[in-house]
Amino acid sequence: MYEEFAYIYDKMMLEDVDYIEWADYIEDLFRLYDIRPKDVADLACGTGNMTTILSQRGYNVIGIDRSEDMLSVAQEKAREQGLRIPFICQDLRRVSLHKTVDAVLIVCDGINYILDDSDLDKVFSGIYSILKPNGVLLFDISSHYKLSSILGNSIMIDNDTDISLIWQNDFDDQMGICTMELTFFVREGSLYRRFDEIHVQKAHRICDIVGRLEQNNFIDINCYNHMGFSQPQEDSQRILFASRKPK
Repeated sequence: MYEEFAYIYDKMMLEDVDYIEWADYIEDLFRLYDIRPKDVADLACGTGNMTTILSQRGYNVIGIDRSEDMLSVAQEKAREQGLRIPFICQDLRRVSLHKTVDAVLIVCDGINYILDDSDLDKVFSGIYSILKPNGVLLFDISSHYKLSSILGNSIMIDNDTDISLIWQNDFDDQMGICTMELTFFVREGSLYRRFDEIHVQKAHRICDIVGRLEQNNFIDINCYNHMGFSQPQEDSQRILFASRKPK
């Protein structure tokens, strides 16, 4: 996953995602939890869009992702902006740092790529170990409703002059797994180059995630409609989870 896609990821995401607004929302959550973090770990950081914004705002940010290609793009982006950000290639399930941090972030579906409960425990246990006492964990998911009913069993086509995409989804109701087959056609001069990727995401239930956070000793657990502070509804498409490590 995210191999050749890493090099066109920003072109596709930046058209649809307002990372500045998202960073503002994260800082609102910091204030809600009455925390002024200095050191922040951005897990599953991708091409570093959130990482660089937070670094520009004065946080000491560490970017972590399992994709070397994504991190290569992130490192180049940080260099171009004159930012000194350490980027580490690690799997979410095996996170380890040489120092603890005040806050951990996982934005834009990182947790959806964790497909079973035992791995989810590994993720939360590892995060707990790198958080300082009273540290905050913030992450979002694409909801069960979105993956099952919006994406579900569907085919989507996006035609663009430079990049065209055929996106075919298959949702397994019994397993709660959405398999996404992506076919890209990227313009290179007068020709188009094709490449394919398969992404698999788990449609986690809110109660299951809350239960796993509790089992891994997190407290002050809350969930919200993304970009707001209202409670998620049945048709919420993105849900934000916030929790804290005890003092």
